[in-house]
Amino acid sequence: MLVICTVACGHPATRDDCETIFRRTAELTLREGKMTDKAEIAQRVAAVRTAKGEALLKSCVGKRITDGAMRCVREAPSKSSLEACLR
Repeated sequence: MLVICTVACGHPATRDDCETIFRRTAELTLREGKMTDKAEIAQRVAAVRTAKGEALLKSCVGKRITDGAMRCVREAPSKSSLEACLR
């Protein structure tokens, strides 16, 4: 039973998990705003990361997340579907 809970209950989100969530959210938000240039997207994501990244990471690191939720985040086709991964 403990193994089931470990898999279903997840693990504390790592800094890498939170970086992935942050980056994917920013990328999908920009793409939904009709931005398609990969270099411009990377530049804007980096700018937001510099401005707000540490605060966003602090609010994320340590919260429970499952491997399935992280897989969902990486594969989400839209910001709303990504948000659904985290509910």
